[in-house]
Amino acid sequence: MNEMTRMQKMLWIVALIIMALCFLVSAFMPQHRDIVHGIILGTGVSCLNVIYMVYKIRQVASAAAGERKKRVVGIGFGVRLGTSILAVLLAIKFPAYFHVIAVMASLVTGQFLLLIIGIIFALQEK
Repeated sequence: MNEMTRMQKMLWIVALIIMALCFLVSAFMPQHRDIVHGIILGTGVSCLNVIYMVYKIRQVASAAAGERKKRVVGIGFGVRLGTSILAVLLAIKFPAYFHVIAVMASLVTGQFLLLIIGIIFALQEK
């Protein structure tokens, strides 16, 4: 198992734990349900964006190594931007279910988790 796959697996584990805790908070504190659902939506979209970025990085790396004959056009910024905008528009369309600011604030959760996981893995190797 290479480093990227290990980090990707740990990212999903931590993100699912965060989302499970958010569901528990949602069940026990219904007055904050829209905020917690916004955090769940933003975290899910953020982690999907990170997974898609890993996929595109692997494509670029295999093309650079000469394993692929097909040229890779980009790293998928448009798709990641589109999914983030779609999550925010979903929160704007249904304000009773999702808090817009919570969705926007949690769209960077995946990147921060990846940074923290990378630091932890680097410290473990030393």
